[in-house]
Amino acid sequence: LEWGRTYYWRVDERQADGTVLAGKVWSFTTSNYEVVEDFESYTDDEGNRIYETWIDGWTNGTGSTVGYIEAPFAERKIVHGGAQSMPLDYNNVKTPFYSEAERTFAPVQNWTTHGVDTLSLFWRGNAANGPGKLYVAIEDSTGKVAVVTNEAALTATSWKEWNVPLSGFTGVNLSRVKILYLGVGDRNAPAPGGAGRLYLDDIRVKKSS
Repeated sequence: LEWGRTYYWRVDERQADGTVLAGKVWSFTTSNYEVVEDFESYTDDEGNRIYETWIDGWTNGTGSTVGYIEAPFAERKIVHGGAQSMPLDYNNVKTPFYSEAERTFAPVQNWTTHGVDTLSLFWRGNAANGPGKLYVAIEDSTGKVAVVTNEAALTATSWKEWNVPLSGFTGVNLSRVKILYLGVGDRNAPAPGGAGRLYLDDIRVKKSS
């Protein structure tokens, strides 16, 4: 079945005398996206906590903190869809001046099927957030990395969808996506910035039309 298409079917009844009674027309529409991460699978149990999959500054040395210090570790009130989202604290006031959470896929993911052309994610900020730019980066299985930055202010208090054309990740093999990075700042040219908290949810690859 193709993505983003509506399919129809009908069952007709043939009578003993050969006449046909047309049945009701039924239909369904296939989704135009595939879920990369919806943050629903995480629990508060050791080994399945959100920060054990999404590695933050405690391990990668950046200014990020994924999840909360005490359970529940994922956000369960400020969500876009489902029952959970990922809270991401950023602190770019001190070195290394950028904050990043990363998820490694095993096996690697193929983002070239079904004609997908867009990476979609939902984010929400806080009115008290300090300055900074949200970015997403992709690393393929050979270690090549591409970064795309969102210029919107991080003070938005309602959910925003960020649609990132996959064509923007130049030089990366999208059929072998190994690591997805979500961050605030400039990982290529770090500079002092602000601090605050973001919420992230419903990351997908999709067909834009």
